[in-house]
Amino acid sequence: MTPFRSFRSTAFLPGKFLACFFLWMLCLTSLRATTTAAGIAWQVQGTWQTAGEGAPIHAGDAVQPASLLQPDDKVGGHSIVVLLPDGQRVLYECFTKVDCARGFRVPPLVAQPNAFALEMLARIRAALSAKNHSVSNGYHAGPAAQMSRDEAVAVLNVANHVQVAGLLTQLPNGRYTYDLRPLNPAYLPQFHLILEKTAPTIDLALPASGLYDITITDALDMPRINVFVGAIGPAQSPEFESFRHAKEVMAQWNEDYAGWPIHDFLRAYLESLAQSAKPLPVDNVR
Repeated sequence: MTPFRSFRSTAFLPGKFLACFFLWMLCLTSLRATTTAAGIAWQVQGTWQTAGEGAPIHAGDAVQPASLLQPDDKVGGHSIVVLLPDGQRVLYECFTKVDCARGFRVPPLVAQPNAFALEMLARIRAALSAKNHSVSNGYHAGPAAQMSRDEAVAVLNVANHVQVAGLLTQLPNGRYTYDLRPLNPAYLPQFHLILEKTAPTIDLALPASGLYDITITDALDMPRINVFVGAIGPAQSPEFESFRHAKEVMAQWNEDYAGWPIHDFLRAYLESLAQSAKPLPVDNVR
């Protein structure tokens, strides 16, 4: 009898182990799916929390589909925008304690996001969360909020010049000035540089590869366009190919659910691509 019992015990333990292992893997997969399918909080006014969590929600923080958002009980307006990886955009706001006390349920996803959308929003979340203390409510600060905005990736030539098109093609030919603000603190900003526009694209001289915030002003000293440029070397082009697709995806989402902060999100996405890109060889950096 003893050998028989020993045999059954030996056979039972692996079965029990496998059941526990598969259960653990199921939980892990579910947790990862929940994390990667998170949306983004934006334009946060007042203090908001996710039910069951104590930390306040900032612009750029992850918000889970179907979660319950709760504003605090302080008197005053509360509002928050939630953007989900299936393209949904939802605005919640309340103005009285009674209205705010009920909380707001984030909708579930209406479609399964593809891998690109999940990775794109994950990159944007990381970039926004890294600086949510300087732009805590999710609004674009500064004079660029009052002018047309655009984003572009441009390849540096051997003279460290780039050709930029996009929205700039709509400017009539003539003389302009531009302010050049490198995001890399190693390079100083430059102001009132002369720009002669004689073709659909414009030619800009840059100190090196990197990200640049550029404001173009006309002859009447009126700011016309703010463009965020990612200047890259030819060898880096494959690492930035997804930027064009990101533009297309967000434009489609904005058609389905108007109000997506396309410019802020594309700039955050471009920052993320620049941070993860392989640096140029020393010979290509001037």
